[in-house]
Amino acid sequence: MAGAPMSRVDLERACAFCGLPLPRPWFGSQEDRAAGPWYCCFGCRFAAAAARAEGAEGQLNWTLARLGLAIFLSMNVMVFTMVLWTQDFGDAGVETSHGFGKLLHGLFRYLCLLFSLPVLFLLGAPLAESAWTSLRRRQLPMELLLLLGVLAAYAYSVVSVVRDRGAVYFEVGCVVLVLVTLGRWLEARGKLQTTSVLESMRKLLPDRVRRVNGGVVEDVPISEVRVGDRLLVLPGERIPCDGIVLDHAALVDEQILTGESTPRWKEAGAAVHSGTLNAETAFHLEVLAPAAEGTLSRFLALMRQALQTRSPYQRLADHASAIFLPLVTILAIAAGAWHGFHAGLDQGILTGLAVMLIACPCALGIATPLATWIAMGEAAQARVVIRGGEALERLAGVMAVRFDKTGTLTTGTPAVLLSAVAEGEDRCKVLAAAAGLAQASNHAYSVAIRKSLSTLSGQGTSVSANVRTLPGLGLTAPGADGDVLALGSPRLMNDLGLNWPAELAGHVEAAQRHALAVVCVGWGGGVRGCFSLQEELRPRAAETLEKLRALQLDLAVLTGDHRSRAAALQKALGVPVLGELLPEDKVKAIAETQRGVGSTAMVGDGLNDSPALAQSEVGIALACGADITRDAASICLLGDELDRLPWLFDLARRTVRTIRLNLFWAFAYNVLGVGLACMGLLNPILAALAMVLSSGFVITNSLRLRQLQQTEVA
Repeated sequence: MAGAPMSRVDLERACAFCGLPLPRPWFGSQEDRAAGPWYCCFGCRFAAAAARAEGAEGQLNWTLARLGLAIFLSMNVMVFTMVLWTQDFGDAGVETSHGFGKLLHGLFRYLCLLFSLPVLFLLGAPLAESAWTSLRRRQLPMELLLLLGVLAAYAYSVVSVVRDRGAVYFEVGCVVLVLVTLGRWLEARGKLQTTSVLESMRKLLPDRVRRVNGGVVEDVPISEVRVGDRLLVLPGERIPCDGIVLDHAALVDEQILTGESTPRWKEAGAAVHSGTLNAETAFHLEVLAPAAEGTLSRFLALMRQALQTRSPYQRLADHASAIFLPLVTILAIAAGAWHGFHAGLDQGILTGLAVMLIACPCALGIATPLATWIAMGEAAQARVVIRGGEALERLAGVMAVRFDKTGTLTTGTPAVLLSAVAEGEDRCKVLAAAAGLAQASNHAYSVAIRKSLSTLSGQGTSVSANVRTLPGLGLTAPGADGDVLALGSPRLMNDLGLNWPAELAGHVEAAQRHALAVVCVGWGGGVRGCFSLQEELRPRAAETLEKLRALQLDLAVLTGDHRSRAAALQKALGVPVLGELLPEDKVKAIAETQRGVGSTAMVGDGLNDSPALAQSEVGIALACGADITRDAASICLLGDELDRLPWLFDLARRTVRTIRLNLFWAFAYNVLGVGLACMGLLNPILAALAMVLSSGFVITNSLRLRQLQQTEVA
């Protein structure tokens, strides 16, 4: 189920630092792993160590100090190397001088060795640990190839120093280790920003709560709260668990779930959800679900599961990465061997190392997921749940959008303006029958009828529990006398063969002329009464449709209303409205749109229009609130603000453009860079710097999505 808590395997697949999915093993199963914690890259492992060290007050941050010390030592090695490169201490000078110059030349070579060895242990050891961990996960890590190249340069240089012959490349190894570590750390910090929204939402729940036990208030960890416990929630505190309000009414701010900025009063016995805010008075709460299974936790679990999905672009990058490392390894060995044979061993080592350094699998590996994760995080902050990167990519390709009417373009709270009863009928009996049937449905019209007839509570006709819902038509149930009771549209009355009294037929015609919705009740061969209902369009509905049209989207509304009502709606909204459609007719309409226009999105409430949502490429459910697991919808808007839709489509399109640019850069950079390195035209230091800049470009380009602010969403 979409909203279920994450399994143990799902949790193991998440990076312990940034929370993003772990790379998949090349063979074997996800479950077959040793104990964690696991990290998605060397940068996250290094950054996690730094984060842990920051918590020790009064202690030197050893992890970052290790990097700082390595940089200091590397700078000294660079200075010593520059001295060796001068004319006085070059190889030519050494050959003609057997005195002080040769002594200084040897001294500086040993100083390079002395200062570079700590760098190898300080930064090479974490690389080795990360490489070993990746091998245990059945992955060929880039860290292993880098480490082998650096060790080869070090080994060659050590032999040169001991033999007092040949060039030394200690500065290459030092600078490469520093640049790789810095680059991976910056990459990890960039990835961490993609899940910062989810982490901030997770921290909304308190760590400890006030549990009332026998009249005594106990301060206990939230993890110890169980179903049935009684909690005390003070003003200004987040509600820690889903539960029921006790004692008296409470004013609750549900903006985090619904987007509505105005707090709502919750009467005693009303349900409240975890993560919402107690805005006014203290109240007691009876727990219905522990925090780990509450609304906010289910929302975060749903987002975590969405992060685990692989979109088509990401699968493309995964396939490319799977052959990238073996190919780079072969090219590095081949180029190193060729240059070593023709230009000497030292040139062969430098060329092979440059090939491994310039190749940037990181840029390729994060080109798609980083942009997708950032976009999904921004959507979550705007209270929009996107069920994976594939849904986001499909949304970017949508050409047409179809809307349901009731509860989507309208407020979802219609009001009964007028009720009429056939001549000779007992008005109370007719209205009571309608009220009894309306109890069995949560459709907006049923809710409106129940509300208008609330004074008849206790007088309703006894309705069998065997109530049948006819989608798009209404409700039927067996009555006390064996008759079929029906509550629904005039079309349902006609389908059941019920006779129309003249006065009710006139009532229906008048209501339809005034663009009002009509619900009828009937039994025993005749229509007994009618209700005229008025629906209000959501604020800025027409403006939202105009913005969507500006995005070159083909728009239309699908409704079961009478054609006269559909015509009035079309005039108000300025888009085509197709009326008198049953649920199966809406599915056919979407299929025709898919054939004639292209990829289609359906926007509805996710309850009464599930078939249409399932037929479309992208189903968008509006006003999900606490019900975030509507299976028919691939995108859920927790609130009911239609004006999020243009922003959402724009976000999806920008995300796909960013992904394409990232992939183009990653492929073009690697093809050009590896080609130059194989030709021996790149120094390893420049290659390492280019690798860092390449990853930095992908990260910076993806983070630009966070600048896409939705100014109209609170």
